[in-house]
Amino acid sequence: MYEAMKKKVTFQIQGMECPNCAMKLESLEDRLEGLLRAEASYHKGLFTVEYLDELISEEEIRAQIKRLGYQAD
Repeated sequence: MYEAMKKKVTFQIQGMECPNCAMKLESLEDRLEGLLRAEASYHKGLFTVEYLDELISEEEIRAQIKRLGYQAD
């Protein structure tokens, strides 16, 4: 039986320029099943997430970031 693995990834975010932008990205934690932790730093332009790969993929997280109006590299 496959067990979900907890993974962590940090994205370089284009277009995150203020605290409200960071809060907008961090709100994904409450809205996406499988996203365990989301932390954004608008100063550094970084967005770090921990997630369960059985419930959500890195590609799905990237798609949600894009849906919010940001580019994840």
